[in-house]
Amino acid sequence: MKTCCRLMVMALLLITHIANASEPFTQSRTSGPTVLVIAYRCNPEKRAELREQVVKTGLVRFEEWKKQGIVKEYRILWNSYLDSETFDMLALLTFDKYSDVARWKEVERTAPGGLSGDSLKLVTMAVTHSLDLVRQGASPQPSVRGKSVFFVIPYDYLVSTDEYVKYVEGYVVPQFEGWLKENVLASYRAYLSRYNTSRAWGSLIFLEYRDHDAFGLRESTVAKVRKDLQADPAWKALSENKQRVRVEKQTIIAEELVAQ
Repeated sequence: MKTCCRLMVMALLLITHIANASEPFTQSRTSGPTVLVIAYRCNPEKRAELREQVVKTGLVRFEEWKKQGIVKEYRILWNSYLDSETFDMLALLTFDKYSDVARWKEVERTAPGGLSGDSLKLVTMAVTHSLDLVRQGASPQPSVRGKSVFFVIPYDYLVSTDEYVKYVEGYVVPQFEGWLKENVLASYRAYLSRYNTSRAWGSLIFLEYRDHDAFGLRESTVAKVRKDLQADPAWKALSENKQRVRVEKQTIIAEELVAQ
């Protein structure tokens, strides 16, 4: 009798797992987006000053909001190179639950974009996107904060949201997992913009390389992993049709700002 009950429970768990695995991504979104990304731009002559202010005082503010439970996690990325067509700084904010995003709106009343008045005077433009996390992964060997190189890749997708998520899971994620195994990648995260009408992009990927040298191995690692994946007919078919699925936008090379 006990064995029969155990088998029934296992069968129910298996059915539930299969149902969840086949559930369209858009149907799995049962609350509002719990990730915000804020992109800031300043005039070239103000870059050094903005960076200095954020490192000296801005990071302390974000850390305090984390201690208060408003923000679950934050990463402040700085564009490694002058590039007026993209951004100078980016804040990636993760919240524990959607109700915490409402608490961030309270922060915005006195500190728009999480910045102090002095920092805001240096910013010429800022854009906030609401994001849904699609997939993430990390190496068992943690990265060293402040040494990582981030490669940020925006995309527009040309198919339905659910079709695009299937493409990410079937074509993109296997590559990321391969780069993790090669130990050049420390972590990856793939996001979708929840409200992307007329926005510059609809999907955003963060690739965290271990360090400068690991990032230099990007092209050779991509080629090696793709060569191995070519043996998978399903992956190969997605590879041959990717131009019909998405358009890659301007990529960014960035570093994480850490308190000194």
